[in-house]
Formats: sequence, C-alpha cells, structure tokens
Amino acid sequence: MATETAINPSSPTPSPIQHQSSPMESEINPAAPPSQPETNLPELRNLRTILDRKVYTNKFPAKITVKEQLQILAEIKGALKESELELFRRSCFGHFLDLDAGWTEGGKTGKRNTFAGQYVHFLMLRRMPTKKKRELWFLVEGNPARFSIDEFAIVTGLVCTSKPFLALEEKVKLKDRIQDEYFKCTTQIKVDDIQKAFRSLCDKEEGGKKKAEKEKDLTTDRVKITLLYFLEGVLLSADPKRNVSTFHMSMVDDLDMFNSYPWGTVVYDTTVDSLRGKDMAEKYLECLRKPPHKQLPDVKETYTLYGFPFTFQVSFS
Repeated sequence: MATETAINPSSPTPSPIQHQSSPMESEINPAAPPSQPETNLPELRNLRTILDRKVYTNKFPAKITVKEQLQILAEIKGALKESELELFRRSCFGHFLDLDAGWTEGGKTGKRNTFAGQYVHFLMLRRMPTKKKRELWFLVEGNPARFSIDEFAIVTGLVCTSKPFLALEEKVKLKDRIQDEYFKCTTQIKVDDIQKAFRSLCDKEEGGKKKAEKEKDLTTDRVKITLLYFLEGVLLSADPKRNVSTFHMSMVDDLDMFNSYPWGTVVYDTTVDSLRGKDMAEKYLECLRKPPHKQLPDVKETYTLYGFPFTFQVSFS
C-alpha cells in the first residue's frame, strides 16, 4: 500500500512473492519535484469517497468471485520434468516457482491462502475519486492509499514498462505454428483448451529413431504451452470459456520475444480495468430498487474480478 508519507510514513509490507527487479520507465512512474506536488491526486484537505460513507458504515454486503487460479502453479510443478521446470524458471514467469507452497498447495496446514473477498470489498467501498486513469485511491482510516503500477511491479516482479508499437503485434501474428499444431480442430481457442493441451503434452512421450530430437522439440513446446497456461489461467485469470488472444498464442512461439514483453503492464491494465469497472454506488442503488424483502442486508450483491486481483489484496496487507 502506498500512502502519502506526510500522513503515514510507515514502510511497505514485504510481498510473499520473491520477485525479480523490474525496470520502470519514466513515463509510467514520473517523479514530480518535491516543491511541486501533483495537482491531480486526491484533495488532501477534503478527503471523500465515491460512495457515501453512511453506506459502508451501515454495511453493504457483497460476494466477490475471481477466476484467478494459483493452484495452476502447483499443477505445473507436478507435471513438468526437471529440465522443463528449469526452462520455465529462466522465463519471465520463473520467479513464481519460488512462491511458498502455502499460497498454491496448502503448505503444512493443507489449507491454501485464498483470495480475501470481503477484505477487497471493504477497500472497494472506500474508493476515492481521482483524475489519474491508471491508479486507484482509497480512504483507509482517514488516510489516502494508492494502488498503481508501481505497487503492482513490486509485488509481482513482472516487467511493467510501456507496451511496444502495434507493428510488433502484426509481426508475431504471422506465427501460427502453435495454434496449427496443437489446436487444429479448434477455431476459437479458450482457456479450457489451453489446459487440455497442457495436460495432453505432459503425458506425451516420443518414440522412434529420432526420439531424442523429437523429445527436445516436445520439451520446448511443453514449456511454451505452460507459459501460455500460466499467463491466461493465473495472471489474466480469464473466464475458462473466454477466447484466448491469438497475439499471445503467436508470441509464445518466440521465447526471446515473449520473455522480454511487458506482461506486467498487460496484467496490470486488465486488473485495474476490472476493479475500476465495479461501480459500488450504482450497485448500492440497484439494491435499493429491489423489493423490500430482497434489499440489504439480507441479500448480497455479487461481482467478479479479472486479471490478477491477488496483488491488490497483497498490496494492502
């Protein structure tokens, strides 16, 4: 959680993810001179939230669902061979393998650390208005607290620089080998299809005279499909029935290009768009428009978050 140092000078809480350092470009994290504070930050003299405080003090229950599946990481660890895990570890997502088992498998207690929906909802009700399009601000115990790409990069260790020009997307769209080889009968590839391909490849063994050569190619493809599975199933936490981007499918066939791409920016934008799109004030009014017997606090509102909202929770922990 980032707060104004003049209000709350406490140091940031360490992340449970042992992340890699990520370069931050100046246009993403501009440094304002100390003598000239940014004018588009929440007004400190008149702190207010988008939703009237009377609403959340009188309770506004809700149920949050997420598509994020951290247990996929445990599946990856159990399915890949040592040589394949080493290739994955050298990728842009490799540092996630060091995530404590308690977050993916349950650890010694057998109970996995899960998404704290009510805690996140508590923060969502306290969101503050701001002119910054790529940041979210919240009023927590009278102090303004920020969630931006800076905090996201610290928690995840992903590269969060600017996205390259569209010319790159046009270039990689020419590469469709992965799609042609592993998804021949599928015109619209979904996350479920990526999962099936991953499990099928992990069970496959090559034979014949050129076994060693084929196995090497198969090993590389296993890692490529694994990277795609992790990206779509964990970081972007897409709906299993949603179509997977053909750009992502093409990009993963070039590991050098894939590993240097700023996936952190892609994931952050998806996460913030999902959080920003939840209009708590409108949802509250919807509750009031319901018949009396279905109004608060008896009936909980429900909404779904996409992207990697787990980092949002960790940032405020």
